[in-house]
Amino acid sequence: MRIKGQADIDIYITDTGYICLKQKDELDGERLIEFAPAYGQKVAGAIASLQEFAQAKFEKAELAEVE
Repeated sequence: MRIKGQADIDIYITDTGYICLKQKDELDGERLIEFAPAYGQKVAGAIASLQEFAQAKFEKAELAEVE
């Protein structure tokens, strides 16, 4: 599965049942995050709670790059 708008991120389930997020980056290569299904809700909740803060920081960084 791919995240809409993020063609470089794959989400899949391993043969052993772990949830994986894999991102390919031209500079750093491949990054992989793997976690057990029991932590799926915790990871999703953590991402959701950080989303607003992360977006503000992202926009601030974009403005700094433009200036």
